[in-house]
Amino acid sequence: MLTFKAVTLSDQAVLQPLLYQNPYLLCNWSFSNMILWEEAFHPHYAFINDMLILAVMKDKTKPIFNFPIGNGNVKEAIDHLLAYTKQAGMAFRMANLTDEMKSTIEELYPQQFNFEERRDQFDYIYKVDDLLYLKGKKYQAKRNHINKFIKSYNYHYSPLTTKDVPECLELQNQWIEENDCGGDNCLMELEHCAVKIALELFDRLNMKGGVLRIDNRVVAFTLGQALNANVFDVQIEKALKQYHGAYPMINQQFVEHEMQNYLYVNREEDLNEQGLRQAKLSYHPTLLLKKYVATLKEDQ
Repeated sequence: MLTFKAVTLSDQAVLQPLLYQNPYLLCNWSFSNMILWEEAFHPHYAFINDMLILAVMKDKTKPIFNFPIGNGNVKEAIDHLLAYTKQAGMAFRMANLTDEMKSTIEELYPQQFNFEERRDQFDYIYKVDDLLYLKGKKYQAKRNHINKFIKSYNYHYSPLTTKDVPECLELQNQWIEENDCGGDNCLMELEHCAVKIALELFDRLNMKGGVLRIDNRVVAFTLGQALNANVFDVQIEKALKQYHGAYPMINQQFVEHEMQNYLYVNREEDLNEQGLRQAKLSYHPTLLLKKYVATLKEDQ
């Protein structure tokens, strides 16, 4: 019987090298994201021969698998998952499928799966050079915000260190208050928890971060991790709204100082939040990385 294990920080030495070797642009295959969002998604993993299977098990009776990771036999791995769910009397679900993965499943299992496109989960992918230099008319507004910020404030950017964590936590608490995140906003509460974990564990998770100060006060910070040798994933970005231009400034500075050895920046999903979608689209992504959920037709 296939056995899944909950992902913990102690699994980093086993899982991170395998995830880093993958050629995909997916933010979902980030070890640090699994740790940051553990409370929301309860990530688990198992090995089927040489293939790594990641799964969301918030409800263990309704697992959601990811496409097999590794150089082994994809069909053999999926066959094991199909047998596992059938034996347990559970529906088969596989999420975060790119067009390439979807095509592979259709070729291996003709007419056996339904695929649902999930727009709220599309990843926003940008060229590093586009976010670094902000060239052209389409980025004029971003350049204007940054230039105004430079002229208006006595600012300083620096890489995030453990000494910055208390001030960043204080900014995060203020950000929550400014954005009226109280009440029953479960997603915002989960994100708040993820941000705190990121700040507390960023060095142990091999994350990189940046801090923007004005007159020695932290007004913005950001955190992320390399997905592989070509893609850097920006996972967290926070700024105080009273400092006009702080968001585009921390965005550009983080790229300049931490990402010039990469080709692409993944700024993750918008989760159907319209303000977030508008902000991500305003940076003119090179690619909206489509994602699908696959279900067996007999399960519908």
